[in-house]
Amino acid sequence: MNIANNVKECEYCGKDINIKYSDCPFCGTNQIGAKEMLSPECPRCRIALKILVSDGEEYDICPQCGGLWLDRDEFHRATRERDVYKKVDIKGEYRKTPVRGPVEYIPCVRCGKLMNRGNFGKISGVILDRCDKHGVWLDAGELEKIQHFIADGGLDKSRDREIAKNSSAIRDLATNVEQIDFTQKVLHFWNFKRWLFRGLW
Repeated sequence: MNIANNVKECEYCGKDINIKYSDCPFCGTNQIGAKEMLSPECPRCRIALKILVSDGEEYDICPQCGGLWLDRDEFHRATRERDVYKKVDIKGEYRKTPVRGPVEYIPCVRCGKLMNRGNFGKISGVILDRCDKHGVWLDAGELEKIQHFIADGGLDKSRDREIAKNSSAIRDLATNVEQIDFTQKVLHFWNFKRWLFRGLW
């Protein structure tokens, strides 16, 4: 630890970070108890994960079920639009598949805490298991589905949908404000009339 420069080494990825950071900005690891990280194990099969090298990236893969663990920065790079658009092997229209099976919460590969579940891009139909601090677990084939969704303009559709939803909410709010303003003017008018006529009696 280099106290003079207010820098310490991340206990997980080894990069230099500010000593005041509780989370590493590079790998997302919480520095309190980072040394007690679990050895990577498949949250479904409970067996050790192996290293898979793909497109110059290293991922942790389960040799039994084919699930992938991606640290936060790895997931960001794997789903970066400019990189996904360059892939020539992703063709055809993306079709959302229905979610099957019971909802199951699985533990984070890094810290062992149960992860949150969420629909990637809100409309893709690919349900991610995500640890906000460490990364994402993807079942076999889900990374390819996400990349196909992105390549087919899915993120643009998701953003357009959010914009339309927000525009509708703003219009509704504007209508409510106009109604409130009109009501206040009517009440003010009748209060003025009441005051005026009360003064004449």
